[in-house]
Amino acid sequence: MLKHFITNNHRFKPADPEYRQVYLINGMLLGMVVIFTFFFFANLAFFALYSVALLDFIAAGLAAILLRRFQLSSNVRQSANHTVMLLGGFLLGYLYLAAPAFYSLYWLCIFPPLAFFLLGRQRGVIATALFLGLLTLLLGWRSASWPAGTFTVESLLNVTLASICLVLLVHYYEVSRNDVLRALATQHRQLQRLSVTDTLTGLYNRSKLDDILCQEIARSIRHQSPFSVILADLDFFKSVNDNFGHMTGDQVLMSFASIMLQYCRELDVAGRWGGEEFLIICPHTDITGAKLLAERIRAAVADYDFVHGKQLTVSLGVASFIRDDDASTMLKRADDALYRAKAKGRNRVEM
Repeated sequence: MLKHFITNNHRFKPADPEYRQVYLINGMLLGMVVIFTFFFFANLAFFALYSVALLDFIAAGLAAILLRRFQLSSNVRQSANHTVMLLGGFLLGYLYLAAPAFYSLYWLCIFPPLAFFLLGRQRGVIATALFLGLLTLLLGWRSASWPAGTFTVESLLNVTLASICLVLLVHYYEVSRNDVLRALATQHRQLQRLSVTDTLTGLYNRSKLDDILCQEIARSIRHQSPFSVILADLDFFKSVNDNFGHMTGDQVLMSFASIMLQYCRELDVAGRWGGEEFLIICPHTDITGAKLLAERIRAAVADYDFVHGKQLTVSLGVASFIRDDDASTMLKRADDALYRAKAKGRNRVEM
């Protein structure tokens, strides 16, 4: 029940950037309803502070209205602004009515943290400065009617310095927190990229290719549109490693990856399938278009000087999606076509 309430009917998840604000808005508004209602009855029944009780009643009602609106709309920015305005207005009104009692100053310290947490660093600074400015004007205006010695200079100075220190600490917390969040976001993007990328060639890895292939099959079934795959394998690649070393072999793989990217369209997806095998997924492409692309890549590889003046060739198998295909059957046809290309002398394209 509490999680349902805090997340606005599960519309916000912990991974959402606004989750902290949503949690705090709901918690603060609900707390205001409970606390203001309690003090309404306490001030009315026990302390005979009727004006303060009226303020508590109005604030509790406004908090309940804001809470209900936020639960329905989930407008985080608007609700954050309204929550801060409600708290600031209540604190200033409370100080006006409860002064010259010194305890009325205690509650002022909760405003800066809430403003920073809900509004962010820059808007939190503006809201806090505005609040402190209004507070200064209010104290200056009301002090003329207070009994002598109500607030000593030392007490007011301590409250002022404590408020400034609190603002600086919260500001530092928000700055350091944002720095950490940015660093984590950067690391997360890097990890996401690494998890789907072949580290040597920079192309997609097999896991990512499997996902894209399944997506293309589902899209093709849904929209009745063609797509094809090209399975490529460098001929006699083992001899490169044996004669020139694995570093040279790695350079060959990177060069071949560059050739593929040069001839692939923007919507095509190229990746390393494993070892010296590569897969190209060609959306909206029939078997004829895929074969034409494969021939271009084959010709480019045959004309390319890889390392030490060595010429290499590539064999390619092409398959197009047909009804009732799944990933394994489609790749099996492409692999069979590649095998035929190898059996017929290599450096060729088969379908």
